[in-house]
Amino acid sequence: MLKAILFDLGGTLLHYESAEADIVELNRRGFAALYRYLSANGQIALPEAAFLTALTSRSMAEWQAAIASFRGGSVETPMKATLADLGIALTDDEWRGARQAFYAPIQQIVEPRKGVRHTLQTLKDQGIALGLLSNTFWASDVHDADLARFGLLDLLPVRLYSCDTGRLKPHPEAFQMALTALGVEPNEAVYVGDRLETDVEPARRVGLWGVLIRVPFRHEQLAKITPDAVISELPELIKLLERRR
Repeated sequence: MLKAILFDLGGTLLHYESAEADIVELNRRGFAALYRYLSANGQIALPEAAFLTALTSRSMAEWQAAIASFRGGSVETPMKATLADLGIALTDDEWRGARQAFYAPIQQIVEPRKGVRHTLQTLKDQGIALGLLSNTFWASDVHDADLARFGLLDLLPVRLYSCDTGRLKPHPEAFQMALTALGVEPNEAVYVGDRLETDVEPARRVGLWGVLIRVPFRHEQLAKITPDAVISELPELIKLLERRR
């Protein structure tokens, strides 16, 4: 019996990436905005190119290390470390301003997927528990603000971000933590995500029904991994899940 649905975030509920900007590019835009903020406040004399190189290199190394060990992490850790290495000491108020500057260009491009609020509300009204399980290198409060902006936050009372839980998908512990938070067994839940290797396949290995949602800017190869179902947009999920009742 279907009792709960877990969703990925980026590419599944909200679009962060696009054909023109992947995560690396979005971080670069954030770092550039951070440089402008620091420069405007007279806190940095380093050339912008050198600043961006230092931040990009350190953040990529941190993310790759996190992936290798399936542990969560935040871009703010290498950001703070790089600033410290450059001799830039910020007060708490200054850090809040710097942080806001970094995230601003990222949050400006976020868009909800078609029919996302209607889909979540319909599923909630049907008595299905809803949750979110996402690999996030950006801070959870920023993602919560994005969800709130599009009227989705209250529809997802269970939200597990890897930057907080310390565990990345596809590690099975990530899915187990989410199932525990929802209070359901794997065969009572569905996972919906836009990537086969980090969403669908590991969810199915744990025992969930794995649904792939397509994204317009990336094609997932279905030859080696077969999802339980494939949808193009979220409203298709409502009728599809009648098979899991």
